Amino acid sequence: MLAKLAARNVRRQIGNYVIYFITVSLTVGLMFAVNGAIFEEQLVASAQAITELRMGLIAITVLVSLIVAFVLGYATSFMLRLRKREFGTYLTLGMTRKNILQIFVLETLILCSVALCAGLALGLLFYQGLMAVITNITDVPFTLAAYSLKGLLLTVGLVIGVFALSSATSAIYLKRVSIYSLLHGAEKQEKGVKYPAVWFAVTVISLAAVIASCIALGKTMKTSVLGVGEQRNYPMFFSILTCALGIIFFHIGLAKSIVPLLLKNKKFKNRGTNSFVLRKLSGRLSADSVMMGALAFLIAFAMIGANVSYTQKTSAAADLDKTVPFDVSAQLDEDSPVLPDDAEKIISEYATVNKRLDYVTRTSGNDYLHGFTPWHGEGYAYLYDVFISESDFNRVFGILGYSPVNLEGGFKIIPGAARAKTCDFSGARIRDGNSELKFTGFIDCPSPWSNYFTAVVPDSVAASMEKEYDCVVFDLKEDRFDATGLRNELSYVNNSWGYDILRCDYNVREYSRITMGAQTAVFIVAALYISIIFVFMCMAILALKTLSGIAEDKTRYNALYKLGASKRDLARALFKQTFVFFFLPFALPVLLSIPAGMICANLVTWTGYAEIAVQSRIASGIIALVLTAVYALYYSATYLVTKRSVIKA
Repeated sequence: MLAKLAARNVRRQIGNYVIYFITVSLTVGLMFAVNGAIFEEQLVASAQAITELRMGLIAITVLVSLIVAFVLGYATSFMLRLRKREFGTYLTLGMTRKNILQIFVLETLILCSVALCAGLALGLLFYQGLMAVITNITDVPFTLAAYSLKGLLLTVGLVIGVFALSSATSAIYLKRVSIYSLLHGAEKQEKGVKYPAVWFAVTVISLAAVIASCIALGKTMKTSVLGVGEQRNYPMFFSILTCALGIIFFHIGLAKSIVPLLLKNKKFKNRGTNSFVLRKLSGRLSADSVMMGALAFLIAFAMIGANVSYTQKTSAAADLDKTVPFDVSAQLDEDSPVLPDDAEKIISEYATVNKRLDYVTRTSGNDYLHGFTPWHGEGYAYLYDVFISESDFNRVFGILGYSPVNLEGGFKIIPGAARAKTCDFSGARIRDGNSELKFTGFIDCPSPWSNYFTAVVPDSVAASMEKEYDCVVFDLKEDRFDATGLRNELSYVNNSWGYDILRCDYNVREYSRITMGAQTAVFIVAALYISIIFVFMCMAILALKTLSGIAEDKTRYNALYKLGASKRDLARALFKQTFVFFFLPFALPVLLSIPAGMICANLVTWTGYAEIAVQSRIASGIIALVLTAVYALYYSATYLVTKRSVIKA
């Protein structure tokens, strides 16, 4: 009996459940895609370093599942409120609260079962797309990936857990709510807003705080990267915290002040159905102001996370070229057990060696040049100046296609840190016999050494200095080989501070590419996954909150119709009401894509990758457009469902 009633209710309420169904289906599809990637054996087996990706995604998918459970539980309570009069009638007819809970749980079970099947079907497509993204980032050849039974079981298990938590939320609500609240909850009068002018002042102050925090964050990051100005650690955290609080309180203040202030404008209020719409929004926005602030924060977090993830992707490849430019390279001290001849034999087992170049780096034994940089004085006493001869530089970097350097009768600096390019070496002098060499500029090239900067000097000057390291560079024919195996063979156990540590003196570019690719993939997939889920959850809450007021809307719009308003007027009024409710927590987060894109572009410029700064700005615009399109889709679905229910013939 109860099962038949639940099935009938699902068919009758399908229009009201469509948003819930879409949200659950898309969420399940994304969860299935990520869980499938976690257990994709071929990808994980391609390199040991990608185990970082697997462990990172497991932690993230559990975290996201908890968030989804909370939000869908919140959404389930909305669906209960949407039908509170119906459930109140059931109670008056003699049903027990247990019977009503069983009916609602059966309805939710039917809906979630269908949504699970639809989500798994979508997940089949999402999974292949996600694998294409991961293989592109990690530079692993893409093929249609096999689906994992473990991923499927994990997804089903998480969905069951989410369903159980949402059912528990429903049980708590039905146990505590009174029959009177169920039957007459829609008739309660919403309280007006006190002191709207004060809340408007909060809105203005919060907006100013958001703008100021964005400016401060940009300056703080510039100081951190380039060392311009006084460097401190707390402003970055303080700027982020201020921005977050500013976003929340901006929307709380705006929700509590905008409608009362517009109602004071007689010309605007008396135009068409504006007075009706404003009075309808007044109590709702005030009651949901905190929710508006929280949702705006989550949407802003999602948007900024997507921007940062793309910046991470574009800068990762450039960072590899800058820090590990050679196929295999090393700086060897006297205690290194793996000598270049031994390394060449090992490397030859994995790839063909085209060329091997041996050279040395030199040191003056003092930190004279460091005196022109911030890396001098207390805390930097262990540093000393490092040099490379002009001929060695030309030989080594000639492999990468660089033209011979022209020292112009002086010396040049290779910046290892982006901050080094902001230092003034114009007063520096290096003695060459009876003459002095002046600083003649920076060399824009990679820095494979672990120094803040390296000076290129004439051979005669380098010959008079002490040897720092014996260095070697190998140019290989193959780009792809078993880099993990090669690095393991080049490694050795070193006892440091009483602990045995596996150490490798050789930098293998292919191994670094795999490792950096795995780390970048974890960051990007995690950021996009969380961002998309946050946006879906926020839009679902707004949609379901709108739908939960349908019963009240029917009464008020029916009264407006009887007073002479046409159906067209009713549709316009409903559009305005729904649009404002949806648009309010969305506008500022989308506008934040402008400073987010600027900060990301400046960051990659400051770190030495100015050529990809434009890509960050373009990506920021695309992300904002995509979020707007998805947001518009949810809004359209909510408006059409509400219109169909409220405005009838």
